[in-house]
Amino acid sequence: MEGVLVEKVLPRSIAHEVGLEEGDRILEVNGRGLRDLLDFRFYTSGEELVVLLVEKGKGERWEVEIEKDPEEDLGLVLEGIKPRHCGCKCIFCFMDQMPPGMRSSLYFKDDDFRLSFLYGNYITLTNFTREDWERLEEQRLSPLYVSIHATDPRVRAFMMGNPRAARGYEELRRLVALGIKVHVQVVLCPGINDGPIFERTLDDLLVLYPGVASVALVPVGLTRYREGLYPLVSVGGEYARAVVDMGHTFRERARALVGDPFLYLADEWYIAADLPLPPLDYYGDLAQLEDGVGMVSLFMEEWRESVYPGVGSCENPTLLVTGEAFAPFLKSCIRSSPWASCVRVLEVKNRFFGSQVTVAGLLTARDVLDALVKAPEGEVFIPSVMLNEEGRFLDDLTPQDVAHLSGRKVKVVDPHPAALVRELSSSPRKVAELLD
Repeated sequence: MEGVLVEKVLPRSIAHEVGLEEGDRILEVNGRGLRDLLDFRFYTSGEELVVLLVEKGKGERWEVEIEKDPEEDLGLVLEGIKPRHCGCKCIFCFMDQMPPGMRSSLYFKDDDFRLSFLYGNYITLTNFTREDWERLEEQRLSPLYVSIHATDPRVRAFMMGNPRAARGYEELRRLVALGIKVHVQVVLCPGINDGPIFERTLDDLLVLYPGVASVALVPVGLTRYREGLYPLVSVGGEYARAVVDMGHTFRERARALVGDPFLYLADEWYIAADLPLPPLDYYGDLAQLEDGVGMVSLFMEEWRESVYPGVGSCENPTLLVTGEAFAPFLKSCIRSSPWASCVRVLEVKNRFFGSQVTVAGLLTARDVLDALVKAPEGEVFIPSVMLNEEGRFLDDLTPQDVAHLSGRKVKVVDPHPAALVRELSSSPRKVAELLD
């Protein structure tokens, strides 16, 4: 449908003052048609005079003239972007490794440069149209996040199950030529895109620095639902240690060539290799944090900063729920904290997806319930990363279901260190003052 729907008008905002309402549709900004909220942001940003063509609820059209400061917000909440579906069939795709019968949204694979710009979603560069390139040239949406996996055309096309993927490196160069900064992801699959293929990939990407600003290296993730899928090899400890060594060698070479380490290994490599994680400064500006690159080191650093002397003593027994990967680090934090006597870390095994999936965000309510059967008494703290926007686990149960079925008190908590400290403290006001 033409234009962008207004979902909410903020009170006392410019939009409210000029009579815009929920349900209105903004068709144009300064004579430019709108495709989505990004167009609206682009055409209103930096403007002192904004002329909107608005279609009201009954089809009546208004022309609204607004004078504002260049960066002043109009106070509108617009409809979200309807994402494009991914046309690839990657041999390692996690969504293809889920069992049938789960809610439909879990099977949707997006591949949309607009979501890459807004939220850091990774794109494949296989579905760009001429209009997309024209838009990128005009709006210079930056940074973008790209799943490259290999620069060898044959290997990339095979891994992604799409012949258009063979042009990935060419498309990447085109983005960089437009002045768009790109952060790249490589999912390493033993025997497929490692060895000389990976060395070539790193060398090809380094040539594009600083346009390609960083490379995140992530190990392939395998669930127990792989029947009929390509036979991939999981990452073991010896392999992970070799990758860590290779990564350190390449980082030193990149630093010597371009003054930047360029390559960043996901936390999972160090955990799988049973090696200490690097200090926080290893990860630079944490550009690929959401890909699991630097999450543990950031948590540990922020925890140390948050736990001040006198933050509060222990009152009630508490269980902190987490996955196998993060449990040792969280236990270390609690052992040296004021809450060591009453807080226990509940390390939950992923029985749903299988033993190779160890992160907290992929645990189900049933996994948590299984772990609670033999757990000590205490209020159960569930990190919000285990839930979707509707407050449901992957298996569609809720924290209320966990409370009912376990007979325990359950609380959803923000997993960030400062927030967790406030939750654990018996003196929240005092902690809040200390952390401000």
